[in-house]
Amino acid sequence: MFFVPNTERGYNLGFTFIIDGIGFDYWPVSWERLERIANYDERITSIITEGKVVYYSSIADMERYDQIRKKALDTGEKKKFIDKAIKRFNEVYKIYWKLLNAYSISDARKYAIEIICVITDAIALLNRTTIKRGRGKLKQEIINMLLVPDGFSELYDTAFIVNDSAAIQKACRQLIKNTENLIIREKDKFSKKVPFADALDGFYEEMINFYNKIYHACETHDTVTALFASVELIDEIEQALKYTGVSSEDLPDLIAAFDPNDLELLASATQDHQVKFVKLLNDNGIKIRQFSSIEDLKIYLDSL
Repeated sequence: MFFVPNTERGYNLGFTFIIDGIGFDYWPVSWERLERIANYDERITSIITEGKVVYYSSIADMERYDQIRKKALDTGEKKKFIDKAIKRFNEVYKIYWKLLNAYSISDARKYAIEIICVITDAIALLNRTTIKRGRGKLKQEIINMLLVPDGFSELYDTAFIVNDSAAIQKACRQLIKNTENLIIREKDKFSKKVPFADALDGFYEEMINFYNKIYHACETHDTVTALFASVELIDEIEQALKYTGVSSEDLPDLIAAFDPNDLELLASATQDHQVKFVKLLNDNGIKIRQFSSIEDLKIYLDSL
C-alpha cells in the first residue's frame, strides 16, 4: 500500500506491520518518484498500472494521479523501451563476474538469481510491459511475452534444479548471450540503414595507417603494437559497416592470426586483409584517393 503525503510531516505516517501473519508496508511516495516509476525508471511500474485507488483527498490529486497512470500505460514508444531494456540489461555483466568467481554453490545460486532478476526485467521492458505476478510465476509470465530469448525456459530452470556451480555459470552465460542477441535484433530494427558511400568514403585513407602500424610492428617484433593495432583496425571497420548492410565476415581474422612468437603470420594475414578490404570498397563503389607524390595530389586538387 502506498500513499502520497501532502507535507513533509506526512512521510512520518509510513510504517510496516503484520496482520494475521501477513506483512504490510504502508509506504509514502512522492509525486516525483511516481513520475519516475511511471516512466519505467524503476521495476515496480505495475504498482501504478495494476494498482487501485482506495482514497483521494481532492479532485486535483486524482486528476494528477490519472495523468501519471496514463503515462505508465502508454507503451507506444518502442525505441524508448529498447533503450531502457539495454540500460537495465547492462547491469548483468557485473553480477556475472561475481558468478564466475563464486566459490560455493550457495554463492552461485545467489548470483544466478540476481542475473535472472535483471534479465527478466530487461525482457519485460523490451516487451513494453512490467512484471505483474509473483516470483513463482515469473517464468511463465516471461514465456507468455512476445519477445523471449532462445532457450529461456531451460536456462532459467538450471539455477533451480542443478547442484553444480559450473553448470549454473554455463547456463547463465548462455542466457545472457541469448538475451543480448534478442535485444540487438530489436534495436537493429530501429537503426536507420546508412548508405555505404556515406559511411566509407574516405575511410580507407585513414585506416591505411593501421595497416602500416601492423606491418612495422611485425618487422620490429613489437607484439604489443601489433595486437593493439589489429584490434583497433577490426573495431573501426565493424563500426563503419554496422548499418550499411555490408558484412566484414569474409575478411581474415587478424586477431586469430596473432602469434607473439611468429608475427610473420599476422603480417601475411594483414596483407590478405588489406587486399580484400580494398576489393570490398571498390565493389561497393568507393574510389580510394591515393597519390604517388605531392605533385599528383596537387594536380588532383586543381582539377576539383
